[in-house]
Amino acid sequence: MKKLLLLIPVLLLLGYLIWSSLDRHELDLPTDAQFRDYQTIGLDSGRGNLIGIQPFMVTADYSSEKAFYKKIDGYFAQLKQRKWLNNKSIVVLPEYLGTWLVAVNEKHSVYTSPSAAKALQTMALSNLGGYASAYLSVPDSVKAHPRYAIFKMKAEVMAKIYSNVFKKIASTYQVHIVAGSILLPNPKVENNEIIPQDGLMYNVSAVFQPNGTIAAELVKKSFPIAEEQAFLATSPIQNLPSFDTHAGKLGVLICADSWFQDGYQILKQKGVKILAVPSFCSINFGWQIPWSGYSGWPTPAKAKTDIGVLTEGQAWQKYAIAGKASTIGDIQVGMNVFLKGQLWDFGFDGRTTTTFGTKSHTDNQELSSSVTCLWL
Repeated sequence: MKKLLLLIPVLLLLGYLIWSSLDRHELDLPTDAQFRDYQTIGLDSGRGNLIGIQPFMVTADYSSEKAFYKKIDGYFAQLKQRKWLNNKSIVVLPEYLGTWLVAVNEKHSVYTSPSAAKALQTMALSNLGGYASAYLSVPDSVKAHPRYAIFKMKAEVMAKIYSNVFKKIASTYQVHIVAGSILLPNPKVENNEIIPQDGLMYNVSAVFQPNGTIAAELVKKSFPIAEEQAFLATSPIQNLPSFDTHAGKLGVLICADSWFQDGYQILKQKGVKILAVPSFCSINFGWQIPWSGYSGWPTPAKAKTDIGVLTEGQAWQKYAIAGKASTIGDIQVGMNVFLKGQLWDFGFDGRTTTTFGTKSHTDNQELSSSVTCLWL
């Protein structure tokens, strides 16, 4: 009887290990990397261009490094065919594009889960050792411990794939890339790699250079929205970096940061001429719903009368990069792009918005992949 009782936990452990390892082989599914809409603004004058890609991502695109590379490279290959890419090109990708690499190398049920919460739960249960270790390292200030722990657990592989893919694409096509954003704990750039560390979780964007190197400084989001604040840290806006490119000095504001004047002032002081804004809107047809004010931050007094009056899209036009075009002075051009796709139960919306001087242009794409090229 005692031997049987001792055998039960061994059998349970063996059963768990078998279940955990099942269905983790690499998916080999067709990749749809076709743009549904192309837009160009201006003419090629030899000064370069600012290109905004709104990719359409699905869960299988995050199943492996190979799948992620194949999807992103497919979009760049089309730009090369159109002869839009040169060493003065700056390509902008959307917020959270790299974040869902958290699902890489997981059980197939993760990619078919009905919700992101269910997918993350399966990831935690099928990686109990790593999840438990990450959970114990959660900083005291973090409220959403399980979410932090999942991303901490996968941080090293996420950062490695994100770096590998965009270094290869930047060097292959010899362009600058603002590689959307990714969630990582206290990351730094060292020896041309992005290194996650212990500490707070940040929403960060990396800039990749035409020779395949990663710019030494990462952009960290300064104004995370309400849903992010439970597990993401706030980076001081004064820490915003700028980047030298062949087309001019570049600055990056991640999504909601573009609603605050502070970032524009910092970038102006650093001589930025070109602005990239990777963004994410997590509601289908979200631009059509009534605007509820600044998310997670006090709505400025002058904007309060627009709450419930403007749609979300109209508020983006008035208070983000398009509305600030007349106030950002030396920043000559800018582009705001959004993520599209079918990822678990997330919704998607947002339109590419381009500013040039005091003028702006917004595309009409709601849920499809698109690309906009602004010739400088």
